Amino acid sequence: MEKRNFLGKLLLGISFACFGVEKAYSGDIFEALAKTYNSNPALQAERASVRAVDENVAMAKTGYRPNISAKGGYRDGENKVKKGVGNDGSYDSLSGSLNASQPLFNGYSTVNSVKAADRTVKAAQNNLANVEQNILTAASTAYLDVLQNRAIVALQKNNEELLKKKLDETLERFKVGEVTRTDVSQAKARYSQAISDRIASEGVLQSSVANYVEYIGEEPDDLSEPVKMKTMLPDSYDTALDIAMKNNYTIRQAQNLYAAKGYAVYSNIGELLPSLSLDGSVGRSKSEQNHNNSTVENAEWGVNLSVPLYAGGATNAKIRQSKYQKWQAQEEVLSAKRAVRAAVKSAWENMKANESQLKSIADQIDASRIALDGVQKEEALGNRTILDVLDAYQELLNSEVNDVKARRSYYVSAMNLLASMGRMTAKSLGLNVEIYDANKYYQETKDKWISLD
Repeated sequence: MEKRNFLGKLLLGISFACFGVEKAYSGDIFEALAKTYNSNPALQAERASVRAVDENVAMAKTGYRPNISAKGGYRDGENKVKKGVGNDGSYDSLSGSLNASQPLFNGYSTVNSVKAADRTVKAAQNNLANVEQNILTAASTAYLDVLQNRAIVALQKNNEELLKKKLDETLERFKVGEVTRTDVSQAKARYSQAISDRIASEGVLQSSVANYVEYIGEEPDDLSEPVKMKTMLPDSYDTALDIAMKNNYTIRQAQNLYAAKGYAVYSNIGELLPSLSLDGSVGRSKSEQNHNNSTVENAEWGVNLSVPLYAGGATNAKIRQSKYQKWQAQEEVLSAKRAVRAAVKSAWENMKANESQLKSIADQIDASRIALDGVQKEEALGNRTILDVLDAYQELLNSEVNDVKARRSYYVSAMNLLASMGRMTAKSLGLNVEIYDANKYYQETKDKWISLD
């Protein structure tokens, strides 16, 4: 009876160590992802990269704006006549001018360059969302790895304790002649294996903790199964695929790059067309020579037309090149759609397979516990050997470990599915953070004329 009570307590301890038991935890996965969103350096770096891309629009818009420059100079000299007719003497002059040129028409190159830069910014924003999703997915995977490996360590420790108890019982029975030395050796071997497995699982746990710190920025505390994640999943594969084809950020990025390349073609064609500008200047110069002073002021403006005739073929080559780049971008849109379709299918099937596997493993665990109890009773009556009992222990442990791993795999595949649907962002997950608004920085930047901030 005492042996049965001990086994019952250990099995109860194992069940509370397992991945799926609900318990009050402070380390909710959404809190961990919020910390990742606010502090991950790779995500911060990508945001800075997008702000740099924003400046391409401001640079493209310079084609609409005037160019203004000021020039000035001072000269001081002396004349000496060696032969012939002339006057010796010193002279100096001071001059200054202000020049301005306002583009009026340049073959629509500026219009199309601005549109291309705008689409490039949108593509960069889509890529930022992709990076955000990748980092949050990696952080959540690291979270689940720690949760899984902690549970496995707990299971291994409980198994080690159980086998130590079995070894002690076998030694006592050996002393009174109930079992053989072979039985003792078998019990010792299984106990030693349990110690080895526990040490190995602790090493894996520490590795996963290091990965957790890399993404989330701090040591893991109490962690819990992300049950809430299930409410975010679609009801069917078709729903998931439909959402993904509309919202996936890789597809959006490819589509915006394709549009940008199209505008680049028109921008390059514009270089073959005439350009027109309004130019003006004002100036003043003052000079003194042999005590004679003179001051000249001038102001002029005019319209200048430039018609390109031939530039060695460079412009034509640029146009051909940009057309091929547009063609490449078009194929990349199709490639992105295929990749997303495959990603949705893979994540959905893995998630459903893991879901079914969990049900089978749950039945296996129940059966293994019943089998262990039965084998122990039969061993007590002499109908089973100690090795049979040890095998039953191992089968139960394997079932419990497989349950932990299947739960981790289920949630990882679920998060991969959300990412393929464009739903693994801080906004979609409802994280308690201030959402970074990349478009806000773009709107503040695109029409700046002078500011350096």
